[in-house]
Amino acid sequence: MLDASIRSKAVAIISSHHANGTIVCLSPEAEQEGLNQGMKVSLARRMSHSAQLIPYNTSLYSRMNQYVYHTLASFSPIVEPAAFGRFYADMSGMQSIYKDLTQAGYRIFKEIQFKSNLDSRIGISNNKLVSQISTDVIHEHISQVKSGEEPQFLSPLPSQILPSSQEISVNRIINFLFLRKVQSIQKIISDYQTGSILFGSHYPRISREAKGEDNSIVQPPRMREHVMVQKVLSSDTNDENILRPVVQELAEQVALQLRNRMKIAGTLTLEIYYTDGYKSTRKGSIHYNDNQSVIGTCTQLFTRAHNRRNRIRSILIDATKLKLTANQLNLFDDAQFESKILSVALDKIRGRYGFDVIKPLAALAG
Repeated sequence: MLDASIRSKAVAIISSHHANGTIVCLSPEAEQEGLNQGMKVSLARRMSHSAQLIPYNTSLYSRMNQYVYHTLASFSPIVEPAAFGRFYADMSGMQSIYKDLTQAGYRIFKEIQFKSNLDSRIGISNNKLVSQISTDVIHEHISQVKSGEEPQFLSPLPSQILPSSQEISVNRIINFLFLRKVQSIQKIISDYQTGSILFGSHYPRISREAKGEDNSIVQPPRMREHVMVQKVLSSDTNDENILRPVVQELAEQVALQLRNRMKIAGTLTLEIYYTDGYKSTRKGSIHYNDNQSVIGTCTQLFTRAHNRRNRIRSILIDATKLKLTANQLNLFDDAQFESKILSVALDKIRGRYGFDVIKPLAALAG
């Protein structure tokens, strides 16, 4: 859209120009030259001298994402942003405006294409889960799964299409029993006793997903008080000596903002984004906002979340459900008292000279 000269040429979007950067996505012409998603930039340069490597442009994609959201919001009063380029729209009660949902989908597709020159896929169903899966597996612009046909639609699809299959314990069972298709899972969950024994506490969730059931409602974006920090690595890596100092630095930033607001976080979420697009998430909570407490919790969450050998592209920490905290310290916890005093001292130094004036020793060594 921005540069007509690269149309029909081999183009790859990369995480960074560093040799250890990776290809995020690419054009069909680049695929024909042997490049593929996740390939290192150094290898891509050796394989293809004609492919143009363009760095990932976060600000541009954010603007386009917001533009598409506003376009879609003109067709429904309730639109929920789910991820970059993915939205859910509640079309309940819109029968008086649109002849049917397929017609509404066609109008949405044409409007987005006309205003942004972007092709889109629209999945129509009774719930968010099936709509999302339909856009992932059906390559037509508009598809519809009618009510009651959800199990039949999911049956021939690979088991990995179900969100709960990404859970480590569930994934192990699926691989061990060679449950390659959703229909195999559907047969097992049909017997409550067998399904509950095999999948344990995950049985209710995977049972609903295999049947195409999803009771979550479409919710418009809500303003919420939270503290969120993210670090996009200069080069994708799986080196613990590099990753753990990054987690510590992000945790200290969260702790500083919480102390400035005199708050603690009822929910602390750590997300890891891998090179291949996979996301791993773990959640916890913190009862104190000193550096040691927040770093300790974030480190534990990172250890639990980082369970793959793939390289990591970025790490995000999001503190939500903020609550006011009193300055009362535990009378018998000397370690917490010392950590609180140290954190306040660091805040004063960073407030005067900048946050980066003090860094963890491990970060300097790395």
